[in-house]
Amino acid sequence: MSDLRISGLKKSYGSVSVLKGIDLTIEAGEFVVFVGPSGCGKSTLLRMIAGLEDITDGSIAIGGRVVNDLPPADRAIAMVFQSYALYPHMTVRDNMSFGMRMAKEPKAEIEQRVNRAAEMLQLTPLLDRLPKQLSGGQRQRVAIGRAITRDPKVFLFDEPLSNLDAALRVATRIEIARLKQSMPDTTMIYVTHDQVEAMTLADRIVVMRAGSVEQVGTPLELYHTPANRFVAGFIGSPAMNFLPVTRVDDGRIKAVEGDAIDLPFSAPVEAGTVLGVRPEDLTLASGSALIRGRASVIENLGELAIVYVDAGTPEPVIVKLPGNSSLRPGDAVALTAPADRLHLFAADGLALRPR
Repeated sequence: MSDLRISGLKKSYGSVSVLKGIDLTIEAGEFVVFVGPSGCGKSTLLRMIAGLEDITDGSIAIGGRVVNDLPPADRAIAMVFQSYALYPHMTVRDNMSFGMRMAKEPKAEIEQRVNRAAEMLQLTPLLDRLPKQLSGGQRQRVAIGRAITRDPKVFLFDEPLSNLDAALRVATRIEIARLKQSMPDTTMIYVTHDQVEAMTLADRIVVMRAGSVEQVGTPLELYHTPANRFVAGFIGSPAMNFLPVTRVDDGRIKAVEGDAIDLPFSAPVEAGTVLGVRPEDLTLASGSALIRGRASVIENLGELAIVYVDAGTPEPVIVKLPGNSSLRPGDAVALTAPADRLHLFAADGLALRPR
């Protein structure tokens, strides 16, 4: 087992700063996911951990040993890339054993590790096939198996599911979750822009933006108590709704096109204050309503309906309703939500906590 300590890590390309001083501790055996929009630096950070990118400043320590100047082969890591990077002329067995054969490992040890990895990933019947005889999901599992046979201290995944179609993404995500359970002592770091992957796989999530870490926490911590508006809008699908609010004379808060309501926030409502509410926390209201508007678009998905409501806001308000909802485009809509599921953000984006 190996922990990983990142201290003051910076990366620049000339005058362009890509990482702006990352401090992060990943405990041994943790599954940590880096998420963020394209260009936020998450893949660059992963490649620096792997030794594929030089460090401008700061340090990376794996298992208590600073690895800044060590080549990738000496860092006790294994990496699964976005592309499968399999040798097309080699069988699955030979692809998985290639690294060990190059290191001149004993044949018995090679066979044992390959068979163990193949069984773990349900590849045993495919060991004598060539990559061209495999599906995309099977090829990705072979790439993961090749990394497993190295018996690494730290496992790195760089968007391994992005080349798969929707069904294969789900199936392979389940395989990675099973892998996590079968290798509880191995530290795993996973990069993705897909917050669903992050929420379903991670012990902790690192949310990044523009080369900095916005928040680190468990999936539910980030979902229920986002540190700022960026994290609140990034975690959750569909994304959180944001509504301009004002404080009315009696001290209550009023959202655009809604009624004045009491909220459990003691912070002052100043210019630019925004109320956040997740689509799944909104319900139809029969009395006073947080939001009033008209349904514009309704997406019926069977078990639920996603309704887009024109409510005088820059973007439509999105609400998840049961699939048997009778709403139709053009219908008047009144929405409310439990007070303890509402979020308030200051003009600078920081979350305001309930009193």
